[in-house]
Amino acid sequence: MIRTIDVAGIRLDNYTVREAIMNLERDMSDHGFHTIEEVNTELLMLAGNDEAVRVALMTMEHTVISETGILEAVGSLNYQRKHEIEHHDFFYELMRRIERGHKSVYLIGDVQSRMDFIKQRIMELYPRSVFVGETALEAWDGAMDAVVNEINASTPDVVISILPSPMQEHFLLENKDKLSANLWYGMGTMEFSDTKKGILSVLQGLIRKNKLKKRIHSYSEEQEAEKVE
Repeated sequence: MIRTIDVAGIRLDNYTVREAIMNLERDMSDHGFHTIEEVNTELLMLAGNDEAVRVALMTMEHTVISETGILEAVGSLNYQRKHEIEHHDFFYELMRRIERGHKSVYLIGDVQSRMDFIKQRIMELYPRSVFVGETALEAWDGAMDAVVNEINASTPDVVISILPSPMQEHFLLENKDKLSANLWYGMGTMEFSDTKKGILSVLQGLIRKNKLKKRIHSYSEEQEAEKVE
């Protein structure tokens, strides 16, 4: 299995969940600041138009492919990866390790209502999780330095971000050098849902995959044109 793939100039990890967790735990053992983010087709399309998003993804230490359409678009999908992605196995395994290791968590999002829902869901699944703080950016009116100070004052081991893109990537790019946590986990807008998908969801996935294929093709043509010049 190919461990990394290139999608229109952006390198993405394609490790199994077990391999991804092992890589992350190895890096986190140095107690420095590390980053990992869930990546879907919508985010990759944003990266084609938003340079900050592109830079954020290219400088991300670890990435988790969260939509099978990405691997389908580059012809690298197999049964194991399909199962892991569709069942959000990385999220569940990471949260299990965080709970088991008694790691403290700080939650950051855009609106309080979604934060309340995600936090409640996590506590249902992992009741021994330790939340030391939370911030909904809707209440801070652009005062990002104050948000960073609030996070650091809580001394969390892990910051879980449920900010939507591109807000998530912009926030991390502008503030990663100021954060003192051990791990930033960009969970984004991943939802807890049944793996059975309705016809509308399937069609939307096909549309996103086809758009991504076109983006990859256009990028390849641009690269070839640059070589000719």
